[in-house]
Parts: sequence; structure tokens; C-alpha cells
Amino acid sequence: MIATISFTIMILLMLTNVPIAICTGLASVAGLYATQSVPVMVCAQRIYVGMDSFTLIAVPLFILTGRFMALGGITDDLINLSKVLVGHLKGGLAYINIVASMFFAGITGSATSDTASIGGILIPTMIDKGYDRDFSVAVTATSSTIGVLIPPSIPMVIYGVSAGASIAKLFLGGIIPGILVGFALMAVTARLARKRNYPVEEKNSFKDSVMIILKSIPAVTTIVIILGGIVSGFFTATEAAGIAALYSFLLGTLYYKELKLSDIPSIFVDVSITTGMVAIMSGTASALGWLFASQGVPAQIAHFILSFTSNKIIILFIINLLLLFVGTWLDLSPAVIIFTPILLPIITTLGIDPIHFGIMMILNLAIGLFTPPVGVCLFVSCSIAKISITDTIKAFVPFFLSMILVLTLVTYIPSISLFLPSLMH
Repeated sequence: MIATISFTIMILLMLTNVPIAICTGLASVAGLYATQSVPVMVCAQRIYVGMDSFTLIAVPLFILTGRFMALGGITDDLINLSKVLVGHLKGGLAYINIVASMFFAGITGSATSDTASIGGILIPTMIDKGYDRDFSVAVTATSSTIGVLIPPSIPMVIYGVSAGASIAKLFLGGIIPGILVGFALMAVTARLARKRNYPVEEKNSFKDSVMIILKSIPAVTTIVIILGGIVSGFFTATEAAGIAALYSFLLGTLYYKELKLSDIPSIFVDVSITTGMVAIMSGTASALGWLFASQGVPAQIAHFILSFTSNKIIILFIINLLLLFVGTWLDLSPAVIIFTPILLPIITTLGIDPIHFGIMMILNLAIGLFTPPVGVCLFVSCSIAKISITDTIKAFVPFFLSMILVLTLVTYIPSISLFLPSLMH
């Protein structure tokens, strides 16, 4: 009953365009009032507890790293490197878009940063060179979701805190699925590029290619620092984020010399605003999750599903459908915080590894980043391309289906997510 009241209030508020953090916060307060046994003050305490985590400090630091990368000239080098690798293929700019997103994913851990940085450069260029506007948007928005799969990943940090799972193993677990998504999107691009006769990019000379590769090494080194340090146990995810932010700052100011000290105050303001939004969403979603847990909602849901069927394949299919639906109307981070404690007991009962489930969950919700009505990457891409969302829906279909295929593989072949984490001692 209490869960129904809270969910109803949350959905009604979301339908009236109330910010997600306020929706979950008011839903928590309403649920506590409905219990008539728990003081409403508990809501404030749980919001504080939800934000009081050393590991979550990694979130603003990874956001800061992304801002330094975007303004420090590093994005251009990643795009040029991608051009050397795949620009010679038909529809080269689309391939460059996808590969650059894979590189960028290894630095920022944010899909929206990827969309704004890569899309801001490539979408206008693609349109100018004769690519269909809706295709350009679809490629950019879908490839940006790789940012939450290939480490570092902000949602993985949030899931790790919510589920008590190893963030290092989650980071490793996302690598192969992230690469699979990239290849799946490139397969769709290959078919459409041939069908529509999209242009090939001018090939660089061997000398220029070598110079571009050498120049991009410092940028790609960021990925090595972040992942290598965490996996080796040399530093934690939070410490890696701090080191990455410092390294990207030094790259932008000393190596590329495009990041000015005068830019720092505005960058800090932007990062503070974004971090504040993430922190409030985390806090209020954590309060709602606690309310559900205290009322036994996870156990009730687990009992209901397991009484319906004990077949692992069917249950995973149902969970996928649920998360795909949730991703269409709830942003990724609060969805992870709310639904992790609800679904984790079911997963544990089935004997599914929490790392495997975490990757499956994040890939599921990542698809929601480009599906209306809440798809953030979709909105950003459409605003850059100056096209309405309704005019792009058809172009998204083949890319959506390719990601569903990867999701199916990740769901039912656990080794895709668990092979690299299993190498950790």
C-alpha cells in the first residue's frame, strides 16, 4: 500500500515535469506519512546517509575530468585518432563518432558529456557532408551510452555503493559489453552507409597518421591511469578520479595549452551544479529505497515473482522488461539507487553474481538514455542537430535493436561480464 502511494505520487509529479530529485523526495515524505509510525525527520536522515559516502566523491571528480577534457583540446585529438582508425570506411564520420565515443567513455564515465562534446563537433559536420540529420542524431545518441559501460562509469560507482559491490570489478565487467555495443552500432552503420552511399573521409598520409597517433597518446593515457591503477589495487576508484582530474588539468594547461586558468572558476561552478543535482537525486532516491526496504517491498516482490516462476531465464527476461520500461521515464542514476535494493534479493536468490547483474542493469537503463520521453542523450543530440524528436524515432530503430541484441547476450552469457573481473585476485 505504502509503495503504491509513493510510486503513484512520484509518477504523477514526473508527468507534470517536476525535477526527479523532488519527485523522489516528496514520494518518500508521502510514504513516511502513510506509515504513521516513522517520523518524517527520518527522510532527511536517509537523504544525508545516501549522500554520505567517500566513494561518491568520485562522481564530481569524473565530471571535472570530463570538463577539463572537453575544454582542454583533448576531444579533438580523440576524434582525429578515430579518423585514422576508421575514417577510410564508407560513412567514415559515423564510424568516427562511435569510436571517439568509445575512447571518450574511457575518460569521463558520462553519456551526456560524450553527447555534448563529441556530438557538438561531429553532428554539424556530418550534416554538412550530406549525412541524414536523423541518422546523425541516432548514431551520436546511441554511441554516447557507451560512456556508462566502458570504465570509468559514474552509474557503476553509484551501483557499487548501492549494492556493496566491488567498483574495480564492475569497471572491468563493463569493458567487453561496452566494446560489443560499439561493434553492434558499427554493424548497423555499415549497412546503412552502403545503402545510402555516405561519403568516405579523406585518408591521412602515413606520416600524418603516425603524428596523430603519437599526439593522442597522452589523452589515451588517461584511460590507462584510471583503469590500471584501480585494477592493480594501487588506488581506489575515488583516488583514481582525483588523479584523472589532476592529469587532465595538466594536459589541458601544459600540453595542449587550451585550458586557461581563467576558465577554472566557471568549470567549478558547472561541476558544482551538476554534482549538486546528482547528490540530491542520490539522496532522495536513497530515502525512497530505504522506505521500500523498511516496508518489506523487495521481499514481497521477490516472493511474488518466485511464486510465479523459478525459471532463471524467464525471471531475467521479466527484469529486463521492467528495467527497459523504467529507463524510458526515470533517469539512470536514481533508477539504479531505487531498483538495486528492490531487485538484488531476487538476483541473490537465483544465484546470479551482483557484478553480472550490475552490468546488465546499467546496459538496460543506458538504452533509456536515448528513448523518449526522458532520454537525455536524445534531447541533447536533437538540440544540436536542430531536429524534433518525433522526426528521429524511425532512425533509432535499427540501433535500438542492435543494443537489445547485446543486452540479450550480456543477460544470458554471464562470462561476457564476468571474464575480466574473474582475473582479479
